[in-house]
Amino acid sequence: MFYTEGYTALTDRQRLRYNQLQGLYFNEQITFFESAVARNVLATLARDPSLGRLAEALRQFGEEEQRHTEMFRELNRRVAPHWYAHRHFHFIRVPRASARLLEAATKHPRLFPMFVWLMLLQEERSLYYSREILRHHDGLDPDFIAVHRAHLADEVDHVRWDEELLDELWAHARRWRRRVNAGAFQWMVREFFHAPKRAQVRVVEEFARERPELLRQLRALGQDKRYRASLYSRKMVPRTLARMDAWPEFRTFVAQLSGEEP
Repeated sequence: MFYTEGYTALTDRQRLRYNQLQGLYFNEQITFFESAVARNVLATLARDPSLGRLAEALRQFGEEEQRHTEMFRELNRRVAPHWYAHRHFHFIRVPRASARLLEAATKHPRLFPMFVWLMLLQEERSLYYSREILRHHDGLDPDFIAVHRAHLADEVDHVRWDEELLDELWAHARRWRRRVNAGAFQWMVREFFHAPKRAQVRVVEEFARERPELLRQLRALGQDKRYRASLYSRKMVPRTLARMDAWPEFRTFVAQLSGEEP
Protein backbone atom coordinates (compact mmCIF):
# COMPACT_ATOMS: atom_id res chain seq x y z
CA MET A 1 0.00 0.00 0.00
CA PHE A 2 2.95 2.34 0.48
CA TYR A 3 3.00 2.74 -3.32
CA THR A 4 -0.67 3.73 -3.56
CA GLU A 5 -2.09 7.23 -3.29
CA GLY A 6 -4.36 6.13 -0.45
CA TYR A 7 -1.43 5.39 1.87
CA THR A 8 -0.60 9.08 2.25
CA ALA A 9 -4.05 9.71 3.73
CA LEU A 10 -3.63 7.17 6.54
CA THR A 11 -2.97 8.22 10.11
CA ASP A 12 0.11 6.95 11.94
CA ARG A 13 -2.08 4.53 13.89
CA GLN A 14 -3.61 3.18 10.68
CA ARG A 15 -0.18 2.75 9.08
CA LEU A 16 1.00 0.86 12.14
CA ARG A 17 -1.97 -1.50 11.97
CA TYR A 18 -1.47 -2.09 8.25
CA ASN A 19 2.19 -2.89 8.78
CA GLN A 20 1.32 -5.31 11.59
CA LEU A 21 -0.96 -7.18 9.19
CA GLN A 22 1.70 -7.08 6.49
CA GLY A 23 4.23 -8.50 8.94
CA LEU A 24 1.97 -11.47 9.71
CA TYR A 25 1.49 -12.07 5.99
CA PHE A 26 5.25 -11.88 5.39
CA ASN A 27 5.75 -14.58 8.02
CA GLU A 28 3.11 -16.69 6.26
CA GLN A 29 4.98 -16.32 2.98
CA ILE A 30 8.17 -17.66 4.54
CA THR A 31 6.47 -20.64 6.17
CA PHE A 32 4.45 -21.49 3.05
CA PHE A 33 7.46 -21.33 0.76
CA GLU A 34 9.69 -23.36 3.08
CA SER A 35 7.06 -26.03 3.79
CA ALA A 36 5.46 -26.31 0.33
CA VAL A 37 8.51 -25.94 -1.93
CA ALA A 38 11.90 -26.13 -0.21
CA ARG A 39 11.05 -29.13 1.98
CA ASN A 40 10.36 -31.50 -0.93
CA VAL A 41 13.10 -30.15 -3.21
CA LEU A 42 15.77 -30.49 -0.51
CA ALA A 43 14.61 -33.89 0.75
CA THR A 44 14.70 -35.31 -2.78
CA LEU A 45 18.09 -33.89 -3.70
CA ALA A 46 19.64 -34.86 -0.36
CA ARG A 47 19.11 -38.50 -1.41
CA ASP A 48 20.86 -37.97 -4.77
CA PRO A 49 24.33 -39.62 -4.59
CA SER A 50 25.50 -37.78 -7.69
CA LEU A 51 25.56 -34.52 -5.69
CA GLY A 52 28.37 -35.78 -3.45
CA ARG A 53 29.26 -33.41 -0.59
CA LEU A 54 26.41 -31.08 -1.55
CA ALA A 55 23.87 -33.74 -0.56
CA GLU A 56 25.06 -33.56 3.05
CA ALA A 57 24.76 -29.78 3.01
CA LEU A 58 21.22 -30.13 1.69
CA ARG A 59 20.26 -32.32 4.64
CA GLN A 60 21.42 -29.55 6.96
CA PHE A 61 19.60 -27.04 4.73
CA GLY A 62 16.35 -28.99 5.11
CA GLU A 63 16.67 -29.22 8.89
CA GLU A 64 17.24 -25.49 9.15
CA GLU A 65 14.24 -24.74 6.92
CA GLN A 66 12.04 -26.87 9.16
CA ARG A 67 13.30 -24.96 12.19
CA HIS A 68 12.55 -21.66 10.44
CA THR A 69 9.02 -22.80 9.61
CA GLU A 70 8.27 -23.61 13.26
CA MET A 71 9.90 -20.37 14.40
CA PHE A 72 7.74 -18.14 12.19
CA ARG A 73 4.58 -20.13 12.91
CA GLU A 74 5.15 -19.75 16.64
CA LEU A 75 5.71 -16.01 16.21
CA ASN A 76 2.38 -15.63 14.40
CA ARG A 77 0.61 -17.72 17.06
CA ARG A 78 1.98 -15.46 19.79
CA VAL A 79 1.05 -12.26 18.00
CA ALA A 80 -2.39 -13.25 16.63
CA PRO A 81 -3.67 -16.38 18.41
CA HIS A 82 -7.23 -15.72 17.21
CA TRP A 83 -6.02 -16.45 13.65
CA TYR A 84 -3.18 -18.92 14.14
CA ALA A 85 -4.02 -21.02 17.20
CA HIS A 86 -5.53 -23.79 15.06
CA ARG A 87 -4.16 -23.11 11.58
CA HIS A 88 -0.93 -21.94 9.97
CA PHE A 89 -2.34 -19.53 7.38
CA HIS A 90 -4.89 -16.75 7.48
CA PHE A 91 -4.11 -14.80 4.30
CA ILE A 92 -2.63 -17.55 2.11
CA ARG A 93 -5.21 -20.04 0.83
CA VAL A 94 -4.22 -22.66 -1.70
CA PRO A 95 -6.90 -24.81 -3.41
CA ARG A 96 -6.51 -28.50 -2.65
CA ALA A 97 -5.88 -29.43 -6.28
CA SER A 98 -3.15 -26.80 -6.63
CA ALA A 99 -1.52 -27.94 -3.40
CA ARG A 100 -1.43 -31.54 -4.64
CA LEU A 101 0.08 -30.49 -7.97
CA LEU A 102 2.76 -28.43 -6.21
CA GLU A 103 3.48 -31.30 -3.84
CA ALA A 104 4.02 -33.69 -6.75
CA ALA A 105 6.12 -31.31 -8.87
CA THR A 106 8.50 -30.28 -6.08
CA LYS A 107 9.43 -33.92 -5.52
CA HIS A 108 11.05 -33.96 -9.00
CA PRO A 109 13.57 -31.07 -8.93
CA ARG A 110 15.69 -32.47 -11.77
CA LEU A 111 12.63 -32.46 -14.00
CA PHE A 112 11.55 -29.05 -12.65
CA PRO A 113 14.75 -27.14 -11.76
CA MET A 114 12.66 -23.93 -11.88
CA PHE A 115 11.98 -24.54 -8.17
CA VAL A 116 15.65 -23.96 -7.40
CA TRP A 117 15.42 -20.57 -9.14
CA LEU A 118 12.37 -19.86 -6.99
CA MET A 119 14.25 -20.86 -3.84
CA LEU A 120 17.17 -18.58 -4.71
CA LEU A 121 14.91 -15.66 -5.62
CA GLN A 122 12.80 -15.85 -2.46
CA GLU A 123 15.64 -16.62 -0.06
CA GLU A 124 17.83 -13.83 -1.34
CA ARG A 125 14.83 -11.51 -0.98
CA SER A 126 14.15 -12.69 2.58
CA LEU A 127 17.86 -12.20 3.34
CA TYR A 128 17.52 -8.57 2.28
CA TYR A 129 14.40 -8.02 4.38
CA SER A 130 15.90 -9.64 7.47
CA ARG A 131 18.87 -7.29 7.20
CA GLU A 132 16.55 -4.31 6.81
CA ILE A 133 14.49 -5.40 9.83
CA LEU A 134 17.64 -5.64 11.95
CA ARG A 135 18.82 -2.25 10.66
CA HIS A 136 15.57 -0.69 11.93
CA HIS A 137 15.44 -2.70 15.14
CA ASP A 138 14.87 0.31 17.41
CA GLY A 139 11.36 0.87 16.06
CA LEU A 140 10.19 -2.75 15.72
CA ASP A 141 8.78 -5.46 17.95
CA PRO A 142 11.60 -7.35 19.73
CA ASP A 143 10.01 -10.76 19.01
CA PHE A 144 10.16 -10.05 15.27
CA ILE A 145 13.75 -8.87 15.62
CA ALA A 146 14.79 -12.09 17.40
CA VAL A 147 13.19 -14.36 14.80
CA HIS A 148 14.65 -12.50 11.82
CA ARG A 149 18.09 -12.43 13.43
CA ALA A 150 18.01 -16.21 13.77
CA HIS A 151 16.68 -16.53 10.20
CA LEU A 152 19.45 -14.33 8.81
CA ALA A 153 22.16 -16.44 10.42
CA ASP A 154 21.22 -19.43 8.23
CA GLU A 155 20.09 -17.76 5.01
CA VAL A 156 23.57 -16.76 3.84
CA ASP A 157 24.54 -20.42 3.49
CA HIS A 158 21.16 -21.23 1.94
CA VAL A 159 21.68 -18.74 -0.88
CA ARG A 160 25.14 -20.18 -1.57
CA TRP A 161 23.78 -23.74 -1.68
CA ASP A 162 20.98 -22.64 -4.01
CA GLU A 163 23.59 -21.29 -6.40
CA GLU A 164 25.55 -24.54 -6.25
CA LEU A 165 22.35 -26.43 -7.09
CA LEU A 166 21.74 -24.21 -10.10
CA ASP A 167 25.28 -24.92 -11.29
CA GLU A 168 24.41 -28.60 -11.18
CA LEU A 169 20.76 -28.77 -12.22
CA TRP A 170 20.27 -25.80 -14.54
CA ALA A 171 23.63 -25.54 -16.24
CA HIS A 172 23.61 -29.24 -17.14
CA ALA A 173 19.97 -29.39 -18.28
CA ARG A 174 19.19 -29.60 -21.98
CA ARG A 175 18.19 -26.37 -23.64
CA TRP A 176 14.58 -27.42 -24.29
CA ARG A 177 14.15 -28.27 -20.61
CA ARG A 178 15.60 -24.92 -19.55
CA ARG A 179 13.26 -23.10 -21.91
CA VAL A 180 10.18 -24.97 -20.64
CA ASN A 181 11.17 -24.44 -17.02
CA ALA A 182 12.02 -20.79 -17.61
CA GLY A 183 8.57 -20.21 -19.09
CA ALA A 184 6.85 -21.99 -16.20
CA PHE A 185 8.97 -20.14 -13.65
CA GLN A 186 8.19 -16.75 -15.17
CA TRP A 187 4.46 -17.52 -15.17
CA MET A 188 4.61 -18.66 -11.55
CA VAL A 189 6.42 -15.53 -10.37
CA ARG A 190 4.05 -13.20 -12.25
CA GLU A 191 0.99 -15.06 -11.00
CA PHE A 192 1.90 -15.64 -7.36
CA PHE A 193 4.94 -13.58 -6.32
CA HIS A 194 4.69 -10.25 -8.15
CA ALA A 195 1.65 -8.00 -8.67
CA PRO A 196 -0.72 -7.93 -5.66
CA LYS A 197 -3.28 -10.73 -5.89
CA ARG A 198 -5.09 -13.15 -3.63
CA ALA A 199 -3.33 -13.17 -0.23
CA GLN A 200 -1.90 -9.66 -0.57
CA VAL A 201 -5.35 -8.34 -1.42
CA ARG A 202 -6.72 -10.16 1.64
CA VAL A 203 -4.29 -8.21 3.82
CA VAL A 204 -5.74 -4.95 2.52
CA GLU A 205 -9.29 -6.30 2.74
CA GLU A 206 -8.67 -7.06 6.39
CA PHE A 207 -7.46 -3.52 6.90
CA ALA A 208 -9.76 -1.53 4.63
CA ARG A 209 -13.11 -3.27 4.26
CA GLU A 210 -14.85 0.11 3.93
CA ARG A 211 -12.29 1.72 1.59
CA PRO A 212 -12.67 0.01 -1.82
CA GLU A 213 -10.59 2.70 -3.56
CA LEU A 214 -7.51 1.25 -1.86
CA LEU A 215 -8.13 -2.12 -3.46
CA ARG A 216 -8.40 -0.57 -6.93
CA GLN A 217 -5.09 1.22 -6.40
CA LEU A 218 -3.49 -1.96 -5.11
CA ARG A 219 -4.51 -4.00 -8.15
CA ALA A 220 -2.93 -1.39 -10.44
CA LEU A 221 0.52 -1.81 -8.87
CA GLY A 222 1.55 -4.56 -11.28
CA GLN A 223 2.42 -1.80 -13.77
CA ASP A 224 4.21 0.43 -11.24
CA LYS A 225 8.00 0.24 -11.71
CA ARG A 226 8.71 1.61 -8.24
CA TYR A 227 6.61 -1.12 -6.70
CA ARG A 228 8.23 -3.85 -8.82
CA ALA A 229 11.66 -2.56 -7.84
CA SER A 230 10.62 -2.82 -4.19
CA LEU A 231 10.16 -6.57 -4.66
CA TYR A 232 13.13 -7.75 -6.72
CA SER A 233 15.60 -4.95 -7.45
CA ARG A 234 19.30 -5.59 -8.07
CA LYS A 235 19.96 -4.17 -4.62
CA MET A 236 17.76 -6.86 -3.08
CA VAL A 237 18.47 -9.96 -5.18
CA PRO A 238 21.70 -9.14 -7.06
CA ARG A 239 22.97 -12.69 -7.33
CA THR A 240 19.71 -14.11 -8.66
CA LEU A 241 19.37 -11.41 -11.32
CA ALA A 242 23.05 -11.65 -12.27
CA ARG A 243 22.60 -15.37 -12.87
CA MET A 244 19.45 -14.79 -14.90
CA ASP A 245 21.35 -12.27 -17.05
CA ALA A 246 23.59 -15.11 -18.19
CA TRP A 247 20.74 -17.19 -19.62
CA PRO A 248 18.85 -16.08 -22.78
CA GLU A 249 15.60 -17.67 -21.60
CA PHE A 250 15.36 -14.94 -18.91
CA ARG A 251 16.40 -12.01 -21.11
CA THR A 252 13.13 -10.03 -21.10
CA PHE A 253 11.90 -11.36 -17.77
CA VAL A 254 14.67 -9.69 -15.73
CA ALA A 255 13.43 -6.21 -16.65
CA GLN A 256 9.83 -7.14 -15.91
CA LEU A 257 10.76 -8.65 -12.58
CA SER A 258 13.00 -5.85 -11.32
CA GLY A 259 11.19 -2.80 -12.71
CA GLU A 260 14.17 -1.91 -14.95
CA GLU A 261 13.87 -0.59 -18.47
CA PRO A 262 14.11 -3.55 -20.89
